[in-house]
Amino acid sequence: MFPFRSSFPFWILLLIVASWAFAQDTLLEDKNLATYEEVKDIPNHPEKYLIDVRSRELVEKDGVIPGSIIIPFMELEKALMMNDKEFNMKYGREKPPRDAVVIFSCLGGQYAQMGSDLARKHGWEKAKPYLGSWLEWSKREGLD
Repeated sequence: MFPFRSSFPFWILLLIVASWAFAQDTLLEDKNLATYEEVKDIPNHPEKYLIDVRSRELVEKDGVIPGSIIIPFMELEKALMMNDKEFNMKYGREKPPRDAVVIFSCLGGQYAQMGSDLARKHGWEKAKPYLGSWLEWSKREGLD
């Protein structure tokens, strides 16, 4: 006798449940990604922070998304560990509180993701990457 015949409905149910769980995880992940529209609206939301982790040379060469705090990725962990006064003196902006939405951008998204992961590791639970980053921003703004 074929061993799966009697349990066939179980396998269908298992497949449906697994597909639903995967879809839910995907939807939850999407909530942790910043969009172009959200980033464009940053100047209207002082409670949100945008951190560009590109090198200063790239920022000077290409430009910057309005409202960005420039913290090169190689400095990011040290910056996250600074006290508020040190952060303000070095970057000219208030250090994001740990309960703030902090969006990370870079050139194409990879370092934005790594910056977001690093910030989450240090307690910024609402940190998220803008995966489109400068490449999407400049294209949609007609700057490329």
